[in-house]
Amino acid sequence: MSASIVVVGSLNMDMVVSLNHRPDRGETVLGKDFFMNAGGKGANQAVAARKLGAEVAMIGKVGNDLFADQLLANLEQVGVDCSAIEKTAEEATGVAFITLDPQGDNSIVVAAGANLRLTPEDVRKQEGLIKQAKLLMVQLEIPLETVKEAITIAKRHQVPVLLDPAPAQELPKELLAMVDYILPNEMEIAQLTGVEVSDQLSAKLAAVELINKGVSTVFAKLGEKGVVVVGANRTFFVEPYKVDAVDSTAAGDAFAGAVGAALVNGKDIWAAAKFASAIGAITATRKGAQASMPMLEEAEKFIKEAAHNQ
Repeated sequence: MSASIVVVGSLNMDMVVSLNHRPDRGETVLGKDFFMNAGGKGANQAVAARKLGAEVAMIGKVGNDLFADQLLANLEQVGVDCSAIEKTAEEATGVAFITLDPQGDNSIVVAAGANLRLTPEDVRKQEGLIKQAKLLMVQLEIPLETVKEAITIAKRHQVPVLLDPAPAQELPKELLAMVDYILPNEMEIAQLTGVEVSDQLSAKLAAVELINKGVSTVFAKLGEKGVVVVGANRTFFVEPYKVDAVDSTAAGDAFAGAVGAALVNGKDIWAAAKFASAIGAITATRKGAQASMPMLEEAEKFIKEAAHNQ
């Protein structure tokens, strides 16, 4: 088994309800519609990269239940190698409860379940898979010690590491020093650096803090304000694509998967950021997580039409 990208991360079943406004404390709100969709940051990023042409394998853990079978079937349908995803009877498959307002903004509560059973030992068993990859992708919906082990193995074999630091939490400097590419949004980069981010300048200042902590390249995501990319010797800004957002649930994961796919395909960080911005924009125009992510042909058509309309 081999893959150009190995994703170590979470798999969740997303339960999404649309509503007019999110409830305040003690308030009951009647939702408008409900649907379930395959999700989890790790699985989302694996699907995004696979849909864009990368060969992807995933390391993760699910329960021994109906949701597990549905999530694995969805990954296999798009061509993600699931042979390193294990089932456990100790926990249910992870779930996420998502509320979606009319502006496409969301609030998410995750019950991690089996994702928290993914151990460093589970990752060590897959060292052979990681060592042959061109890129390791990790997030923070699994135990931090497991993330550290995956990154340590990757660096042992000179495999570049892409980290999406979500959900936001403080990270030790020794972990950050092993990261080649980090993709925080405004809240996450503020959590990591103590620098409040609201615009391009503050994003650059915060990114420089991460560079000083040892990260090689920072993709600071500012949502509808674009992306600031900072490396050791270069900084640039990627203008956002203008779209009518419907659901932002997996736009960040689509962005990460697109960056990964672009990098293993030989694109530089500027081209990767520009490409990923388009993928995130397309994803935000549709409801759902993995189902909302575009195939490569559709993405190329979107980018071409956007360039024509400028």
